[in-house]
Amino acid sequence: MTSLSRRSMLAGLVGLAGLPVLAACQSQAGAPSASGSSAAAGFRWTDARGKVIDLPTRPTVLVAQSSAAAALWDAGIKVKGAYGELQTTNGKLDYQAGNLDLAQLTVIGKTYGDFQVEKLAGLSPQLLIDLSFDNKTLWYVDAATEKKVEALCPTLGMEMLNKNLVQVIEEFTKLAVALGADPNTSGSAKQQFDAAADKTKAAIAAANGGKVAVFSFDSNNAYVANPKQNPDLAYLTTLGARFVDSGSKPTDYFNTISFEKLGDYDADVVMVDARNTYTGYKQLSTWKALSGVKQGNVFPWYPAAPYSYLSSTKIMDDFTTVWQAFGR
Repeated sequence: MTSLSRRSMLAGLVGLAGLPVLAACQSQAGAPSASGSSAAAGFRWTDARGKVIDLPTRPTVLVAQSSAAAALWDAGIKVKGAYGELQTTNGKLDYQAGNLDLAQLTVIGKTYGDFQVEKLAGLSPQLLIDLSFDNKTLWYVDAATEKKVEALCPTLGMEMLNKNLVQVIEEFTKLAVALGADPNTSGSAKQQFDAAADKTKAAIAAANGGKVAVFSFDSNNAYVANPKQNPDLAYLTTLGARFVDSGSKPTDYFNTISFEKLGDYDADVVMVDARNTYTGYKQLSTWKALSGVKQGNVFPWYPAAPYSYLSSTKIMDDFTTVWQAFGR
């Protein structure tokens, strides 16, 4: 499935189809209730949907959506299976797959909508991990498929709504530790991330309040990213970054607009969703008229990159380059 289909699905879930009803929960979502050094220690976690996963022994046969799988991999937990965006059309590892070694795991599906339950069953899975952008559903596993998965193992949705990048990374780090990872695994990576973030913050300060517009496209519409909901953009705002107002509702991740309205979101620097497969927007007069396009300040945006300090260090380096464009 195309990147825009995935983005459109996400927009529909968390805004365009109405404000989701948050799952009720008495425990703090995402907080591990048990940890230890052996599988016998057990595992308990309350996920984004308020669902409590309570297992007598720590699960070791894990399957996860690509971004989640790569985040856990970086944090010291090697999943046995993965699904989602794993490879690009030329066979290279997709950025959402991070540092995954596909030779060491079973591919359950290669893109959105591709999920082979038979392959999952062959692994005798003990836990499936996905993202939840609405505190209600899993991102890459639809309701019908989830019923089949639940017959094999519990499912866990990591909370994304109203979280910035560091908050999401910290939740994945906690999850990895609850699954048996060494708490120190992410330590050195965090130091590198913090150093990269300091450089990004300095570049943002030097931009003197310059605004960035962030877009996604398909053949029918343009989509303006909401910096308050997309975790990486939300984190950048804590560093002082300013973005063009998307005009979206607070819980929406994107605002859908017509191509003719692109000029209403003009900025001297532009980022475009790296998942896009549609490139026809580049021929639009409204696109060519954007200040950032005319100045050559157009950069890729990598949403849903692995939520780990290791993978996000490179993302922060890329953001530094983006904001340095204001000084060119």
